[in-house]
Amino acid sequence: MTSGGFLGWRVVAASTIGLGCGLGTLVAATFGVFLGPLQREFSWAQSEVLSALLVVTITASFLAPIVGAVVDRFGARRIILASFVAEMLIVGSLAFQSDDLWTFYLRFFLLAAFTLGTTHVAFARVLTVWFDRRRGLALGIALSGIGIGGFIWPLYAQFMIGEFGWRNAYLLLAAAVAVFALPVIFFWLKDTPQSVGQWPDGDTAAAVDRSAKVSSAQGMTLWEASRTRQYWLMIVTFFLIGFVVQSIILHLVPLLTGRGVSPMRAALAQSVLFLALTSGRLVTGWLMDRFFAPRVALAFLIAPIVGIVMLALGVSEWLAVISALLVGLAVGAEVDVLAYLTGRYFGARHFAAVYGSFYGIYSLSGGIGPFVTALAVERFGGYTPVLLAHSVVLVLCCGLLLRFAAFPNRPQGSA
Repeated sequence: MTSGGFLGWRVVAASTIGLGCGLGTLVAATFGVFLGPLQREFSWAQSEVLSALLVVTITASFLAPIVGAVVDRFGARRIILASFVAEMLIVGSLAFQSDDLWTFYLRFFLLAAFTLGTTHVAFARVLTVWFDRRRGLALGIALSGIGIGGFIWPLYAQFMIGEFGWRNAYLLLAAAVAVFALPVIFFWLKDTPQSVGQWPDGDTAAAVDRSAKVSSAQGMTLWEASRTRQYWLMIVTFFLIGFVVQSIILHLVPLLTGRGVSPMRAALAQSVLFLALTSGRLVTGWLMDRFFAPRVALAFLIAPIVGIVMLALGVSEWLAVISALLVGLAVGAEVDVLAYLTGRYFGARHFAAVYGSFYGIYSLSGGIGPFVTALAVERFGGYTPVLLAHSVVLVLCCGLLLRFAAFPNRPQGSA
């Protein structure tokens, strides 16, 4: 039994920092910044460099459900810590990259194989068991760490590249993860409230509703979930959202620099995108505790459609920054909503395995999208028709979200 107040918010803080330094944030936020230096150093084509993301996402799509099952079985904390050590070593090793393209792909394969514990697969599991009534808010705060990290990392990486070169910048990224992520996770992250003598949401044992106790021990297996219509509707919807959103994130810097925007201003635009992600996730989390989550996700897709159309039309530098801000709101409509929906539709007992399958598909879309976008840009000679097509896909996603079913035994306020 632990003394003192509710420790769940420390768990949220540790998760926020962890997700801000994890694989999904670090790679997505800095890949576009390193793209130019890698092309200049090794004369690789843009599509060749972006193929590394395809390696990551294909690997993650297969391994995420397995990692989720391991987290469900053995607990998240030890998997998270081991994954961060692996992330530091592999990211640091990129400083020694040669012109052998296959070794570049190998490093990204190893990132996907050994660092999935730094992603939502493990952290969302922890938050789902620590919170019930305030789960949306907890997820929103923690997942906003991706936005905070995404705001800081491009500027940090661009500055380090300018001052010390891209090789040393990779070493300094690894060092920053060691300093900011590992200590907080080691001391503050706990697998379950029961392990420290507490209950979800800070309630006492007597105050916890019996149905909440039962629901925390129940839930569909991955096989059972995959036999439902709702599961496949979520797969298609969030695959398409990820396809578009990750394409914009990864192509924003080369898109803007290709139009004559300075590299630092382009990095600022990408940082603004992740800043919008932060505020979007906080608001999304708060709203999901009060309104039907798919409708909340739909509302947050409208502004990005406008932002993508603005980018397609070739707006000025500062309007491009505003467009990036609008696109960043879409990221508030994906993994945090997806984590929330997984818990509400399929339960908590096998949460990480079920969510891992969603995360794997979402990761796959995040690799396929930028790669297909690069090929399309090369084919059509510019971004305009590709961006317009992306905006149409998000309109389709709005229609799919309208078809989501009501939650089984949904909590009060979810209408």
